[in-house]
Amino acid sequence: MFWRFGYHPTSNVDALVEREGATLEDLLDEEELLQECKSHNSKLIDFLCRPDILQKLLDTIITEHADETKKFKYPYLASEIFGCEIYAIIDAVITNPRLLESFWTFLERPAPINPLQASYFSKVNSILMQKKAAEMVGFIKSQPKSISTILTHVGNSSIAELLLKIISQEEIPEGAGIVMWLSQQSLIPSLVDRLDPNLDIETHNTAAQTLLDIIAVSYQNAGGIEQEEGAPISLGSGNSLVDELKSEAMMRKIFGYMLDKTAPNATSSLSSGVIIMIELIRRYCSEIEQAEYQQHQFQTQIMQARGGQDFGILPTTEKMKSLAVDLNDLLKVIGEKVEDFSYLLEHPRNMQPTDTTIGKSTPLGSERLRTCELFAEILHLQYLYFSSPLFERLVFGDLVEDEDVAMDGVKDGAMEVDRLSTGIESINLKKRNVADELSSISELLVKANVLPMCLSLFFEFPWNNFLHSVVYDMIAKVFNTYSFTSQSSNFSAVGPDGVELVTDGIVNPLEEKMKEVSIIFKKLVVSILVDGQLTARIVGAQRRNDADVAQPRGVRLGYMGHLTYISDEVSKLVEKCFEDFGPEVAGLVNSEDWQSYLNGVLRDTKERDRQPLGGMRPAVNMHSASSSFGKVDEADIPPLGAAPPPKIGAAVGGSIGFGAFNEKDDDKSAEDGDPSLRTYGNNGSKDWQEGNFD
Repeated sequence: MFWRFGYHPTSNVDALVEREGATLEDLLDEEELLQECKSHNSKLIDFLCRPDILQKLLDTIITEHADETKKFKYPYLASEIFGCEIYAIIDAVITNPRLLESFWTFLERPAPINPLQASYFSKVNSILMQKKAAEMVGFIKSQPKSISTILTHVGNSSIAELLLKIISQEEIPEGAGIVMWLSQQSLIPSLVDRLDPNLDIETHNTAAQTLLDIIAVSYQNAGGIEQEEGAPISLGSGNSLVDELKSEAMMRKIFGYMLDKTAPNATSSLSSGVIIMIELIRRYCSEIEQAEYQQHQFQTQIMQARGGQDFGILPTTEKMKSLAVDLNDLLKVIGEKVEDFSYLLEHPRNMQPTDTTIGKSTPLGSERLRTCELFAEILHLQYLYFSSPLFERLVFGDLVEDEDVAMDGVKDGAMEVDRLSTGIESINLKKRNVADELSSISELLVKANVLPMCLSLFFEFPWNNFLHSVVYDMIAKVFNTYSFTSQSSNFSAVGPDGVELVTDGIVNPLEEKMKEVSIIFKKLVVSILVDGQLTARIVGAQRRNDADVAQPRGVRLGYMGHLTYISDEVSKLVEKCFEDFGPEVAGLVNSEDWQSYLNGVLRDTKERDRQPLGGMRPAVNMHSASSSFGKVDEADIPPLGAAPPPKIGAAVGGSIGFGAFNEKDDDKSAEDGDPSLRTYGNNGSKDWQEGNFD
């Protein structure tokens, strides 16, 4: 109770800082230092805010020491003092630029720097940016070599995190403009230059990972669908750094590095470049899906409309315009390089036979796998784009203003389609959009025979499940895209509110556009079935598998599970679109070998996969067991006011009656409801996502 009258125990830290000639080292040796900092000891804070002490405190973090205590303990304690986020200390550092300039000389050291010191350096700067964002952004901009020195050590994870922290300052008012300044400092070109195939593999990995992180942070800061009432809708397409990365100049440079024929580490450049392209495509797909969700919400609300209800907000015209051309440069350059990639599928660089458990064999290699992944991602984008409910708005734009939508969602369909038709000529004069680039790439894939090449690799490497999953995804997306675009009922003219328009015989431009897309994808389907001889190869693979399994200690080939999925996709396509194809395809799918496979092996495999795992449960009366479980027999309930029943042991002279339980009731509780049986669907989509192959 003494503290109620001001009797506080004297701290050793207080005595130390009051002593004449006290040093920082003496203070760092005190066990109560951090606790006193967290309790905001005023005498300690005044001592630490002295310029000479602050200088020594920052130097302690970045100075190399031979002594173990000074090497590990002192830097840790110094960084933790800043981690206490004491305003007076942070303000004292910020108001003295010389302290920060001296601190940032740490980045001027040659690589590699001490990772422990780098982590403390990054931590202190992150805290300073969190508390004094405007001042720290101004300081970073004032340093002529701040970005170049950061890039020198960007391979260090702590320094890379510091760079991302700087980029993320764009989302707060105090840091507005930092992204544009970073763009002016040639951040993206400097990172892209590090993908040069003449540089080492570690440099490639570091540059690629940094670019991936920048993409993630940029889209995260751009905002999503959730908007405050009355706030403008964010376009959500990254920022100027991502726009610069997606520019035609950067794309040509990256693909030039990826396809270099003489550089020693071109394969590493290709792998890193493909990862970046895939990430950009996936972010774009995410933007499409977000806009679809926003429009779906609007349409759902307008269909359930009541008087005075707010319908929400449609994706804006600016958003649609941005999405319509967002990946133009990337897709354009990929289209120009399709022939080069197809050559790599047949002639990989620096690929020599290696010893394996089955003898010498030429491996698939990351080069060919990454190339297949790139094409698979493009085909996935095509399916998402051409089957999107936003396709009309993306291709033709918003030719009718949102105000034309009546409260009940009804509008003049003939007028709408007429406006759409009259606007086609002006739309055709505009620059190419994503749909045009995707259609061009599809034509080039057919011309370069890419999909049959990927099929050949599928069967050539029976144990590479990474390749099998990629090729299956390619085939499924091509078949599904064609199935969708070939059905005219999928693209009836609709307004922004989702209500189908009455056309009265007027030509629907959307239908015409979809027919063009359908023709292109029909060529891709024919390329897979005819040029790739898919059905014959599946039958041949099944026979090879049967022969291998029949051998002593034989095992199934690694791609058999994926062949079941692919065969299902072929069956679904033929069932929906058989009449669309000529006699060549009809001859393949009606061949005796293929029909025998469908009605024999495939049917048996699917039937087996539908069986519950572990076999059937024992035959019992499931209904009676489940219905009686947990129920109480009303006849056993004594009447109200009756004496309580005797205890179990009372009837046997006080002994415990273990045999007193009703065996009939025990039998009834043996089963708890009907068993939950796990079955597989025809397409096995659930197991496919979980990776349960073969």
